[in-house]
Amino acid sequence: MKRLFVRYILIFSVLLPLFASCTKNGDSEYPYDRVVLLYLAANNNLSAYASNNINAIKKGYLPEEEDKKILLVYSHLSGSLPKLVRIYKDSEGIVRGDVVSNYDEQNSASAAVLSEVLEKVKIIFPSKEYGLILWSHATGWLPEGYYDTKSGFQAPYPDPYKDIVKSFGEDNGREMEITDMVAAIPYRLSFMIFDCCFMGGIETVYELKDKCDYILASPTEILATGFPYDQIMLPLFGKEANLSQTGNLFFDYYNNQSGIYRSATLALYKTEKLENLAQVSRSIFNNHRPSITNVNVSEIQEYFRLEKHWFYDFSDFMRQIATGYEYNEFVAALNQVVVKKWTTESFLDIQIESYSGMSIYVPVPSNTYLENFYREFSWNKAALMIN
Repeated sequence: MKRLFVRYILIFSVLLPLFASCTKNGDSEYPYDRVVLLYLAANNNLSAYASNNINAIKKGYLPEEEDKKILLVYSHLSGSLPKLVRIYKDSEGIVRGDVVSNYDEQNSASAAVLSEVLEKVKIIFPSKEYGLILWSHATGWLPEGYYDTKSGFQAPYPDPYKDIVKSFGEDNGREMEITDMVAAIPYRLSFMIFDCCFMGGIETVYELKDKCDYILASPTEILATGFPYDQIMLPLFGKEANLSQTGNLFFDYYNNQSGIYRSATLALYKTEKLENLAQVSRSIFNNHRPSITNVNVSEIQEYFRLEKHWFYDFSDFMRQIATGYEYNEFVAALNQVVVKKWTTESFLDIQIESYSGMSIYVPVPSNTYLENFYREFSWNKAALMIN
């Protein structure tokens, strides 16, 4: 393993002066065309699922050793030290895993670690574009620890599905908040895929709009089995990364299951259209401010379970407060952001009757802690839902 690490250090020493000297008049030539990093923050109760996903990767399409497309996996599993590995097929079609970097024990749910890994990836593998898959627990835009503490609503009964959902970043009880994640991403990405729960919300997607071009995420939870990694690498490493096909494969995988395992929601977001959506939403909020906190939430599609009332359907919410003309304008703006969406008829015990592909928080003025926290999001500053 030390030999492989030295190999990549030697590659880095050769590429760095090349990379530094090839930029002229804004044009760059790179040794690599696309680098995809799967970041598995699995030092938690999802570790076995992460291990299964790594095994699945090795059964599907992989770039070849001399390709200009690179697959990297940062894995931190329970009972193991973190490591960054390049996975590929050699000239004989045998799957190889070269250790790029070994790490001491660290909190992989910290922004500092994520940032350090991303910086190392760019230095060792300078590329035209980068994609990032974030895999772990997640609770959307909520404050660290809020989802399962006394700060929030208490479940009326134990969660019967707690062992099969990924309910980003949890490592020994520590979580990474969205604003910290945004600050940790040191360069613009072509795409981000969230293999974790509740990341398909306007608060999260808007916060990331200046960090990547496209986002693939779910407004609900995601089952712990995650994406079908033996299938999705092929579209991610095509001439263009095909996120639409990646979403199709995810949906087909779960839609072909039975019982509660036939549960999936997903959407593809185009970030360059988010500013217009914020401005359209701001106009509606300003015109109907008293209605924002007086809506009947029982008439809005929910994406949560166990009385955790922080994720509702964005379009369904706006339907409750906008005029017909305003709502049509909003839908047109939303459809420019949500360019594709998928859902099964239900997610676990949530019936999906209205699905825009994006969630939103419905304000609760009595919850001053959460309301004050929400005010600081870029989305709220742009749209002024809570003023």
